Amino acid sequence: MKTKIIYALLFIPFLIFAQERTVSGKVTSSDGVPIPSVNVLIKNTAKGVVTDFDGNFSIAANQNDILVFSYIGMKPKEIVVGTANIINVALEDSAESLEEVVVIGYGTVQKRDLTGSITSIKSEDLLKQPALTAAQSLQGKASGVQIISSGAPGSSPIVRIRGTGTVMGGRNPIYVVDGIITERIDNINSNDILSMDILKDASSLAIYGSRGANGVIMVTTKSGKEGKMKVDVSSYYGVKTELSKVNMADAASFANFSNIAFGYNRFSANPQYNTDWFDEITRTGKVTNHNISISGGNEKTTAFFSANYYDEEGILIGNDYRRLNLRNKVDYNISSKLKFGHNISLSLNRSTPKPFSAFTNAYKQSPLVPVRYEDGAFIGKYGVPFDDSGAQFNNVGNPVSQLELSNELIKNLVIQGNFTAEYKIMDKLKFNTSFGIESGYGKSYNFVNNLEAFNANHPDENSDFGSTNLNTLTVKKSDFYHWVYDAFVTYDDTFGENHNFKVVIGTTTEEEQNDFIEGVRNNVPNNSDLFSLNNGEAGTDIARSELSDLKTLRSYFARMSYDFNHKYLVTATIRRDGSSVFANKAKNWGNFPSVGLGWVISKESFLENVEFLDNLKLRASWGELGNQNIPFNTITFNSGLDYVLGPDQHIVPGSTITTIIDDNVSWEVTKEIDFGIEFGFFDNRLSGEIDYYNRLNRNAILSIDLSNTFGSENATATHAGKIRNKGFEFTLNWNDKISDKFNYSIGGNLTTNQNELEKITNPLVREVEGGAIDNGQVTKLLREGQPIGSFYLLEVIGTDERGKFIYKDVNNDNVIDNSDRQFFGSPQPDIFYGINIGFTYANWDFNADGYGNAGSKVYNGKKAQRFGGENIEQNVANNIFSATNTQNQNPAPSNEVPLSSTYFLEDGDFFRVNNISVGYTFPKIIDGIQKLRIYALAQNPFIIKSFSGFTPELPGDGHPLRDAGIELNAYPSVSSYLFGININF
Repeated sequence: MKTKIIYALLFIPFLIFAQERTVSGKVTSSDGVPIPSVNVLIKNTAKGVVTDFDGNFSIAANQNDILVFSYIGMKPKEIVVGTANIINVALEDSAESLEEVVVIGYGTVQKRDLTGSITSIKSEDLLKQPALTAAQSLQGKASGVQIISSGAPGSSPIVRIRGTGTVMGGRNPIYVVDGIITERIDNINSNDILSMDILKDASSLAIYGSRGANGVIMVTTKSGKEGKMKVDVSSYYGVKTELSKVNMADAASFANFSNIAFGYNRFSANPQYNTDWFDEITRTGKVTNHNISISGGNEKTTAFFSANYYDEEGILIGNDYRRLNLRNKVDYNISSKLKFGHNISLSLNRSTPKPFSAFTNAYKQSPLVPVRYEDGAFIGKYGVPFDDSGAQFNNVGNPVSQLELSNELIKNLVIQGNFTAEYKIMDKLKFNTSFGIESGYGKSYNFVNNLEAFNANHPDENSDFGSTNLNTLTVKKSDFYHWVYDAFVTYDDTFGENHNFKVVIGTTTEEEQNDFIEGVRNNVPNNSDLFSLNNGEAGTDIARSELSDLKTLRSYFARMSYDFNHKYLVTATIRRDGSSVFANKAKNWGNFPSVGLGWVISKESFLENVEFLDNLKLRASWGELGNQNIPFNTITFNSGLDYVLGPDQHIVPGSTITTIIDDNVSWEVTKEIDFGIEFGFFDNRLSGEIDYYNRLNRNAILSIDLSNTFGSENATATHAGKIRNKGFEFTLNWNDKISDKFNYSIGGNLTTNQNELEKITNPLVREVEGGAIDNGQVTKLLREGQPIGSFYLLEVIGTDERGKFIYKDVNNDNVIDNSDRQFFGSPQPDIFYGINIGFTYANWDFNADGYGNAGSKVYNGKKAQRFGGENIEQNVANNIFSATNTQNQNPAPSNEVPLSSTYFLEDGDFFRVNNISVGYTFPKIIDGIQKLRIYALAQNPFIIKSFSGFTPELPGDGHPLRDAGIELNAYPSVSSYLFGININF
């Protein structure tokens, strides 16, 4: 009996230890926000539960069980049950987690299985830098991606992925928004975006074939989640000022400079006026943003709705922009096999453009000229201000009257809709289809008050207007549509535990077209409420319209991916595209293949025991991409060549062809190779990537000049060149946790790029000049062996005894002309980079990031655009060439039109702090409020630059041979100071 009692006492602890009981708790993020749908599993079993909407869970477990908590995008955590009945868990973000899911064309893939170069940016990283468009928020966050921004309200930045690969074709990446292919995303609310995945190399881009040559940015918007209704409200308000102001000469300095230039004392040494024209045309801008989103659902239906209102007053007086966005996204689980969803968005914007040339005129206009006469009328000509004697000061317009007499309004409505369905044919085979449509409608008017403009031009009250057209109203309406239909099947299977195999096969069709109609009438009432062509004078009508060619694209694609135990990786892709844009139907179809290989070395046995190594992967890819966005190769007829013929000498209408087309023009094809290394050390606290890429557009389209015997007056577009971009990309991030309260991260990326028109394959190629600065001078030239958009200038090597520039006589013929011009770099940087730092301490958070580039050149076009009598910068006025100051780098005062030279070329290197923010999250103080955070943020608070102008970031219209890299009629960079609040219910 004693023996039995002893055995019983010995086993009682084990029985207690093995007894199952209920364990409950809550799962939150590191900042205390509950996380729904977290998987809670008992390790080495199939038993588990999922957290509810409030992050709560309850599970039956034994004391010796280990609970595994996992959620996509966060580090998994394991906790021994022990004796606790309540277990609360905080999961940490894991941006570099190998389990992270990356969106690719027509599917997703885990980051660990990638063979291509893809950068993923999450919503929280985008929202650290509030902006009108999410593309602007990408600046400095992704290697290989150059974002060139403008400070103008409503503007979209120029985006270049791995350089400029074409001269005459399209240069912009495409965006794929939940399956809808589009050219822009400025109609999308950044708060609606869940993630942006940037596809950069041929292996990841080939699935988009002829659409992928300039890169693809996958945009995934937020969806509703199963659980209770969740409401998020956010708002911010801020002010905007110019980031950098140019110090112009004051009235006394201008008078002294001009008197020397004219050769006599034309202006008094004690001027009556001292106008700061920049201050006269600018103001403190304002920006307001309000956003609300509502989401929730059950196991059958989930829904997401959002509304956003954005309002910005630019620093240029009268330049305003407003936007209203609505989005509704619903997903239906109709059965265990069938899913359906729709995503509909609406964007309505309103803008009042003002001419950016006002900034150039404010730079050039004399400070001796007041804004108005004493009676309130604008001083001087609307193009030429006069002095008291009636002589011209210069040919610069009054920038204030320029803004006030500019009366333009633009309204746009963009609607996007996407309808998707998924049918599970069997466990490992599913069918997906979607139809997406994008449609836009625009309306604008432009009212020109001819009489007021004339009066501003002519100070003489006796001047006769001499015209019955008191004003002119132009009204324009436009619309476009673009639809895309996709259908594909996916087979995903694992053989023998370690052989993972996935195949995607499908087809897609696109169609797009746009048109506009424009009408003009004179003498409408000078009241914006009455701006209608019906109110204008009959018989003064002018009308024109245009319907674009219908563009269609039909494609077939297939992708196969295989990996062995996530160690050895292979991806092969092929896409065949047929496009309607080419004149020769035999050239309509093209094939675009790629292959990617990966080797996860850290999974090899010889590295398994290296404790500090978590991930080491080598990858390589090759592929071909196409570009169908080329100049339309269509025959045009010139009319008006009438001739008198026949015995009655009747006038016979005549027309002719003045352009010869090459019907062999087809896709521009880019070949690319990419080699990459991915690594993670010390529990992935240190992670990064290194890539080398080499892209060659092997048949770039250029202009050629044919002999006059062909009857051609214009250039002909044909395949005639090779353009190469090559370089390295580096990304490095460190994330660490010092205590439960203190987390921090430091990261950065750097890209090198070498751009070159490597070879011209047709001797008839025209050496295209560009970079005109509207004074008869050009600054750029397209030539073999040089970057696209290179500056082609005379080199200033000093000044003579009169203070005139001495230019380098390159060919030693004692004549300075175009043959003495040389190349001096381009606006394309050799290096661009971004850095970021952030930390959280208890309820406080801090983030800062910056962006910069090196090796670029910019041309000070506003400084070079001189005709005589314009203002100059103060440092020029303070260092005038004279008999006692002959070593000065500035020339003697002059009113001559200067030649394009290196005197006006400056370094475009800069480093700008993009964002500094400080936030505080309040403890839960009110039932129903899950999170309350306030923050203060400074955008572009300061810049380090050598350029003397407003900004070295000069996107222009994006064309490398036009105004890109030239500061002329450009909007200055702006600084913003914001205060905001986020509330989650």
